[in-house]
Amino acid sequence: MLISTAVLAIVCWTLASAVRGDGWAIAVMLSLVALAIWALGQGVLFSVAALASAVFGATQSRTLRSPFANETPAPQILPTDHHVAD
Repeated sequence: MLISTAVLAIVCWTLASAVRGDGWAIAVMLSLVALAIWALGQGVLFSVAALASAVFGATQSRTLRSPFANETPAPQILPTDHHVAD
């Protein structure tokens, strides 16, 4: 709670400086607004993907198996024709 209060105090102080016309504060606030818009867009895209997965994913089979598995076992190590001397 204390950390969020401190962060919001810094943001509000930066916003007040931006309103007064400080260039650095305007740049920081524009960056924070861009970051907030990006995060909101990511949330919307995730929600759309989750909804599409819930609607269209229900018709797909739910069997879990390895994409590398075959119907026959992998070839085993075969003995060589020549013997190595100890």
